[in-house]
Amino acid sequence: MAIRSIGWLSGLPLLAGAWVAATAFAEPRLEAALEAPADAVATATGRDGAEPWLRVEARGRDLVASGEAPGEGARDQARAALAALPGRRRIVDRTGLVAAVSPFTWAAAFRAPDRLDLIGHRPAETGRAALAESLGAGLPAGLVLRDTARAARGAPDNFSEAARFLVAQVRHLKPGATAALSDRVLSVHGEAASVEAYAALRSDLSHPPAGYTVGEVGVEPALVSPFVWSASRGPAGIRLDGYATSEADRAAILAAARLLADGAPVSDAMRTARGLPAGIDARALVDRAFAILALVREGSVALDGSTLSVRGSAIDVQAVREAEAAAATLPAGISHGAFALTASPVSPYLVAIRRRPDAFTLTGHLPDAEARAALRAALRPHLYGERVIDRTRIAEGAPPALVEGLTAGIGALVQLAEGEVSVRDQSLRIAGEGLYPESARRVAAEAGRLAPAGWRIEVAVGARGAPPKRDPAECRETFAALASGQALRFDPGSADLKPAFYPVLDEVAGLARACPQARIEVAGHDDPPGSAPAPVAKEAAPKEAAPKEPPLREASGKSKPAAKPGRSAEKPAPKPVETAAMPDPGLPQRRAAAIVDYLLKAGIPADRIAPAPAEASDRRAVAFALRS
Repeated sequence: MAIRSIGWLSGLPLLAGAWVAATAFAEPRLEAALEAPADAVATATGRDGAEPWLRVEARGRDLVASGEAPGEGARDQARAALAALPGRRRIVDRTGLVAAVSPFTWAAAFRAPDRLDLIGHRPAETGRAALAESLGAGLPAGLVLRDTARAARGAPDNFSEAARFLVAQVRHLKPGATAALSDRVLSVHGEAASVEAYAALRSDLSHPPAGYTVGEVGVEPALVSPFVWSASRGPAGIRLDGYATSEADRAAILAAARLLADGAPVSDAMRTARGLPAGIDARALVDRAFAILALVREGSVALDGSTLSVRGSAIDVQAVREAEAAAATLPAGISHGAFALTASPVSPYLVAIRRRPDAFTLTGHLPDAEARAALRAALRPHLYGERVIDRTRIAEGAPPALVEGLTAGIGALVQLAEGEVSVRDQSLRIAGEGLYPESARRVAAEAGRLAPAGWRIEVAVGARGAPPKRDPAECRETFAALASGQALRFDPGSADLKPAFYPVLDEVAGLARACPQARIEVAGHDDPPGSAPAPVAKEAAPKEAAPKEPPLREASGKSKPAAKPGRSAEKPAPKPVETAAMPDPGLPQRRAAAIVDYLLKAGIPADRIAPAPAEASDRRAVAFALRS
């Protein structure tokens, strides 16, 4: 038995050697047979430009799988492919998943003139080589991409397009700049490489990739020297050249130019740059420059460094003095440069006086301050609370008899509710609306004689729309209420209309136009007992006084007195008078005639208004009667 046991033991080394020899010979062949299909599975995980994430090692008949899959689906697909390989015994699965990040951040950092670093995270499904190939297209020779970004899940759609867009923007900037994305928001920081590069950057950022928005843009414009800017004005409008210090300043300049242009074209050839000398307030500079340019007909206001110059022709002589005064007190830091502003006679010579309900407005040019004062003096007697807004300017080139023509036109203008008298060289134009058709026709007929000798005249005067017609019953009720609403009493001994009469008489005239079937009778009144009787001249017997002209009218439709009540501005001083022994029996008829004359001129036809028949009465106020 002992010899038999020793025999078995002596055979073990031979058996072990045979196993080792078989393993050393067969195992490499088994591993080689598994490695080729396993490598094919690993390679397949890198489709569509991505780097293979799967690594497989054969250990005899076993396969050891490792790596980080971009997603659960990709890992399941790789596992299934390995499990289907023939000849393997078991699979040791050491795979994991790429981490998901939120927000997904990536940036292109321009570290040096020859180096662009890619930092943050890149999509797990996009390999470094594929991303570098996509971003490197079009980059200048010598610029090296260094990708240190880590693969991660959670990248936004169209990441590669956004990355290419950001790399293109960072190339507009100087080294030290960064272009980044955070999910779908893009941002850019740095300093522009040139004025042209800044303009290109702003243009590109206005059209980001689809699905992305532009967030913070902290880009400084390029620095230029000298810093120049100009605004020119001419027949084609306003042109802006040179530099603006920022986009906000550029927008402010454009707004000021459009306001001054008043509808004329504005051409913007400005670019954004730094370089305005320290201490200069850009907004104050813009305000002063456009205040001066408003006085220029053709010319420019230009800044060169810190020197402001003005050249061209002014809108008039007055503008030259105003521009000189403005240029003499410039904002801090700006010095006075060349001032070559001249003025030529204005042509065509335009001036207008416009009437509105609350004001008379004067615009255009006048030859001197004396002409301005003469027009204001001509308006003064016709002002009853209205303002006079004088926007005229002093300029040479006025036509002869300008003040004469305008003064005559004022006489017609004050008879209109609204209107305008204007002069263009030696042409006088009167246009507007009268309160009534009759007054409009009267103004039109008289205006033809107003133009000075050698002038042309144009008249465009119409009447406001007629009021709606009323039925007879309504007319009687309204008239009765009007007639009893306010008593009209003349001053003792006077047949002159008082200012308080005009609103009531205007309402009577309006009612008469609305009631064409009615006929109005007007009765005057005697003076109260004990009042002073009418004065009578010694040398002549009393004779019937002609009714006065109706007062002028405001644009609001209210009448205005042409002279003070009870006094004639054109008659000489009255002769000595003595008190009559008896009251004037014709006074009520003269008072009625004065009111009838007013209402006739207000537009009531002559066959529908008349004084009432004379009769003895103790009436103490004017009376109206409506006859069918």
